[in-house]
Amino acid sequence: MAGRALLLLSVCLALGACSHKAPQVKPPDPSKTRVDELADKLRSTKVTVRARAAYDLGEMGPEAKSAVLEIANLLSDSSDTVRGYAADALSKMGPAAVNAVPSLASALGDINPIVRGFSAKALAGIGAEAKDALPELIKTLRDPHPTVRGYCATALGEITMAFRTKVPALQRAMHGTDPKARIKAAQELGDIEAQTKVVVSELAQALKDPKAKVRCCVITALGNIGGGARSAVPALTKYLKDPDKWVQRYAADAIMKIDRSAQ
Repeated sequence: MAGRALLLLSVCLALGACSHKAPQVKPPDPSKTRVDELADKLRSTKVTVRARAAYDLGEMGPEAKSAVLEIANLLSDSSDTVRGYAADALSKMGPAAVNAVPSLASALGDINPIVRGFSAKALAGIGAEAKDALPELIKTLRDPHPTVRGYCATALGEITMAFRTKVPALQRAMHGTDPKARIKAAQELGDIEAQTKVVVSELAQALKDPKAKVRCCVITALGNIGGGARSAVPALTKYLKDPDKWVQRYAADAIMKIDRSAQ
């Protein structure tokens, strides 16, 4: 009798134990993508978490386009480490980072040269749509850090080269039959030429930079602008006799590119 009672108790305990639910692991939210998850971490109170999230988003490149504005917000983060990772991330997204242009232009005045340099690099990658940042880039050509000056020169060349791709089509439009289209094309072409003139003039002055690497960046920028940089050819010619052999080579290549574009 006692044996039967013990057996019954054991069965009841076993059934009772089985009736308890095992701890449930919260499944991931299927509506959240990897970009969403990382974007959430950008708002963490921990510096290391924000910095790592920015880095990981940067490694995703243009695929992280939906997080561009949130990354751009980190350009004003209290941590210069986070600001640096944010600028670096945007520099890896190319034209997809276009919505960050105002923040990147402001970041050119950051106290940290790493942030300034990556911000200029990001603007270069955005291309023509970053032309509103030209005034800030021109100012930063006088940055005390040579690497930043080099990035700014490159950005000025890339942006100007990109928006000048419209020139041939605008020139054709000026000979069209629609008077309104001709006026609009003339106005836009005038704006492009005016902006180009300012950029080329500033780059020509920057050729005097004491650092050979910066002079190479400036020369390359002028070469990339092509025919729009014809006015800088006399200045470039002087650098065919620069003390640095690399500067000489870059100057020769730039003059050749400008001459070909002008034909």
